[in-house]
Amino acid sequence: DLITTLVVIISLIFSRRPPDKRHPFGYGRVEDIGGLLISFILVLTGVVFLKSSMIRLVSPPRLDITRTVVIFVFITAVVKLFLGIFTNLFSKKLNSAILHTDAAHHYSDFFTSAVISLGLIFVRKGNLSLDAYMGIFIALVIIFWALKLAREFIDNIVGKEASEELYKNIRDIVFSFPHVEGVHEINIHSYGRKRVISLHVVVKKDLSLNEAHTVADGIEKRMLKDGLGECVVHVDIEEFPYRARRGEVEKTIGRIIRSVSSLKGFHNIEVIATEADNILNFHLVLDENISLKDSHRIYHRVSKFLKKRFGFSRVNIHIEPYTD
Repeated sequence: DLITTLVVIISLIFSRRPPDKRHPFGYGRVEDIGGLLISFILVLTGVVFLKSSMIRLVSPPRLDITRTVVIFVFITAVVKLFLGIFTNLFSKKLNSAILHTDAAHHYSDFFTSAVISLGLIFVRKGNLSLDAYMGIFIALVIIFWALKLAREFIDNIVGKEASEELYKNIRDIVFSFPHVEGVHEINIHSYGRKRVISLHVVVKKDLSLNEAHTVADGIEKRMLKDGLGECVVHVDIEEFPYRARRGEVEKTIGRIIRSVSSLKGFHNIEVIATEADNILNFHLVLDENISLKDSHRIYHRVSKFLKKRFGFSRVNIHIEPYTD
């Protein structure tokens, strides 16, 4: 507890340092690194606990459990519960991932102490093996919980795809402004509590420079006000974005193909931009041995990604088998 609390304090101090020349987006990810360290400490704790419990199962020690011990462990559980609730409230108030992890740590301690106090009652009645079994159960719960937290922090550090809800909120804000005809190339980056968004909005070609700037500035301020993050808006006129950016679409599809071994190539790209729709059509070449189920899954994943990435209203993919 002392080690994890020190990690929390140090992480909170560093993560709130202002941006500087070397770190223009701040130190927000220090929280994720600290949270990952706490997760590893919890995994190690669980492994040690598991090992000692298995030894106790093979060679049960002589235990002298008094009523005072049971009461003391129960009081510990209650204290840990209140610490968990208190820390969780602060994690929500400060929007702090590492405080959320510390709260989870306190909750796991509460669960552990509660189960132990229950187990000690049975041990006092002579069921010595139950102590070891409950120890194994608690250890596995701690390890599972810690690995789950570690995965979340690794996702934050490496960078994971934003939620569909966030994309929807961004689009809703963009389309709430007059003169906006479309939005595409939405990029979202998170740095701890800080989120940076960049996007392209499509406006009518007869809009003046001043009006276009007003739209972009309004979107940026609204994003910040609604808590979505800092935003940089690039303005495109309505005839430009989708046709002229076909090369970027091709590069993106090429990167997808290089990352998935069952994808062999693509061709016949067609981008159709009208007042009503922005449509992408192309042929995707798959390994001839791939199952229908897997090809269907790839179709939907690629289609969904390209819609998000470029703002297409429809993505039509013709699947065909690879032949030499």
